[in-house]
Parts: sequence; C-alpha cells; structure tokens
Amino acid sequence: MIFPVLINTSIFIFLSFLHVYWAMGGKKGMSAVLPSLEEGHAVFTPGPLVTFIVAAAMGIFAFITIGNLDIFREYVNLNIFKYATLFIGFIFTLRAIGDFKYMGFFKKATGTLFAKNDTRYYSPLCVVIAIVSFLIFLLD
Repeated sequence: MIFPVLINTSIFIFLSFLHVYWAMGGKKGMSAVLPSLEEGHAVFTPGPLVTFIVAAAMGIFAFITIGNLDIFREYVNLNIFKYATLFIGFIFTLRAIGDFKYMGFFKKATGTLFAKNDTRYYSPLCVVIAIVSFLIFLLD
C-alpha cells in the first residue's frame, strides 16, 4: 500500500512546487502547459492567485493521499482520506476525458504545442493518478 501512496504523493508535491514557481513569476514551460487556439493565443492566462490555488490544491491532494497510510488516525478517521482519495480519482478521470475542446483525450484542438503535450504527457499522467487513486481506495 505504501508504494501507490508514495507515487501519487510525489506527483502531487512536484506539481504543487511547479505551480508555486509559476505563481511567483517563473516563465519556463508556460507556453507548453496552457491550452491555446490554433492561432497560438492562450485560451486563458491564469494569474498568480489562481496558480497558487492550484498549487494549494495539489498540496492538499498530497496530504490526503499520504493520509491513507493512517498516520493521522488520532485526528482524522481513515475513511475520510479513503473517500477523498476516491474523489481525487474522479477529478483526474474527468481531467483525462477533458472538455471536448482544448484538453483531454477527446479534445478537438490538436495542432498546438499544448494539445500535443496533453496527448503525450498530461492526459496519460491524469489516467495514472486516477488509477493509482482508485487502487489506494480499494487496498486496505
């Protein structure tokens, strides 16, 4: 049980730090991670506050995932972590499916750098996170 927990926790911590970097003004990799139109214009450009919120969410997901090791049993019932992990699995399943326009496996935009990276890396990573989350939920 420890390995699936460590896999997702490590991914969430890395993603959290990456979003903090971007929120603090880092530019490296930004053009590859924002959904864009065929003309190269970003669909949206999140500000620092939104990026910090995503970073905080990833940190909370890491906390929830590691909580499945029952190390917080004196404070929180394990079932809360289990069902929160199930919810995380559903979130990332929906992200992998996408919005049917710019992101996910069923997107229509396919010619941009983001679309290519989304197909190669981001959506498969979401599937891995979802599967590992469901596995954590099912393991006792």
